[in-house]
Amino acid sequence: MSSPKDNPLKLPTESLLSGLQNRREFLQLLAKGLGYTALATTIPGCGGGGGDSNPSDPPRTIPQASNEYKVLKRTSFGVHRDELASIKSQGVDSYLEHQLDYQLIDDSALESEIQTLFPLIHQTPAQLVAGFPDNIAEVARQMIAAMQYRQMFSPRQLYEVMVEFWTDHFNIHLLNGLGPTLKPKDDLQVIRTHALGNFRDLLHASAKSPAMLFYLDNFYNLATAPNENYARELMELHTLGVDGGYTETDIKEVARCFTGWSFHFPDDPGGEYGVFNYIDAIHDQGSKLVLGQTIPAGGGQLDGEQVLDMLASHPSTAQFIATKLCRRFISDTPEAATVDAVAGAFISSSGDIKATLRALFATDAFRNSDDLKMTRPSEYLAGLVRALAPDTRYPIDEGQLFFFAQSILGQLPYYWHTPDGYPDIQSYWLSTGGMLNRWRLSFISFAPVISAINVIDIDYASLLNGANTLATLTDTLTDAILMRPLSPVDRRNILAWLTKEYVVFEEAELPTGTPEQIAPLVAAVLVSSAYFQLR
Repeated sequence: MSSPKDNPLKLPTESLLSGLQNRREFLQLLAKGLGYTALATTIPGCGGGGGDSNPSDPPRTIPQASNEYKVLKRTSFGVHRDELASIKSQGVDSYLEHQLDYQLIDDSALESEIQTLFPLIHQTPAQLVAGFPDNIAEVARQMIAAMQYRQMFSPRQLYEVMVEFWTDHFNIHLLNGLGPTLKPKDDLQVIRTHALGNFRDLLHASAKSPAMLFYLDNFYNLATAPNENYARELMELHTLGVDGGYTETDIKEVARCFTGWSFHFPDDPGGEYGVFNYIDAIHDQGSKLVLGQTIPAGGGQLDGEQVLDMLASHPSTAQFIATKLCRRFISDTPEAATVDAVAGAFISSSGDIKATLRALFATDAFRNSDDLKMTRPSEYLAGLVRALAPDTRYPIDEGQLFFFAQSILGQLPYYWHTPDGYPDIQSYWLSTGGMLNRWRLSFISFAPVISAINVIDIDYASLLNGANTLATLTDTLTDAILMRPLSPVDRRNILAWLTKEYVVFEEAELPTGTPEQIAPLVAAVLVSSAYFQLR
């Protein structure tokens, strides 16, 4: 083999750069492992192709990240280096409590910018319907962009995680008839108002939300023709769960309880469009029997209120919500004892969401478990920005981020068509080709010749901090982007890919200007690796 002195320009000259920008070689590198091989036995679908090995290789395992890193990864949309320093300084307990008390975290500058960039999301249904349907596309764009913006840049990261959690739990597809004029209000007054409040209040607010009443057809739930859509989803998806102990008869009786629950439509002389409206004249005034409890005749709107209270305090609801929370913050298959502990806190606190999360965060499964789950696309996309360009402004980009979220990654905010919300089960995202699509996105976004996409401005010179050999460049970017250690095998595979010969030139000083040429390629590898994907 030649030495660096024999060919000092062997590193990123024409032949190397042309080879690195070949997508097939990029995907072959990822197939060597880069963390996926080590996860093959614990996370289905994550097996690599084995890669290069020799008898002196250490076991194919992923070095564990710090506890602080894992807590941040599970309670945010990606690890930001400043927040990692902060949690290490103040401790995990103090950090989590600070995030739970989100109203004490000043986000006024961010919200002021959102108001300027996306003014339609703060308009009332009456204001939005004045431009309907010509404004549908712009309302949708601003709704989606505002959610992405907050996920990327909000200091209230746990709050934003819970906003997404409840958005999926009480899912309403944005482009659903009058939905674009109604969902912005639902987002602000239902989801964002109660995301870290009390579940009972959240449930009541959702039941009276014109966006939900329209989406699940309760606006024409009449005593003479009961509509069961909302009643069914209320019990199956919002409270008890599909195995929560209700019957088809209960669904029919609950539907009767919510007859007359509607909202004011455009040009309704009785009230402003998009405001809840109970219509007593079309309510079923007879007695009902729900889950074994009698609801007396003549209760009017209180029939539905009583059902909501009954469901909010039901033990099956506590189990259902606790299971979903544990699935979000721990793993797809949380242990029964962990779920029971969280459900117990939900019951004892009468549905206080903060108290329920405190119990979850105190469990051994949350604190001490290994990496058990991959991020969903929304976390991955936001995490790219939080790791690579944490100080950038939001890109007004003509829609590339929307394209990435939907066409490539498959999780555009507010675009899940059915009432159950985007899945939080890892197998769904892996079985739909999601991992391969993330790898492709990484390649086209960062490879400097193939890609003309500059959605986010990344300051690679700052990230490199003077590194000028392949070894120091790789290690420096690992620290800056992954913020967790690479295994020796995966580090060597990256260097081998860069040099085309096993680590021969890893210590060779790079020619002037080339570190910043190579940096985007290394970044693409790192953010495509299992290390970056794990939650």
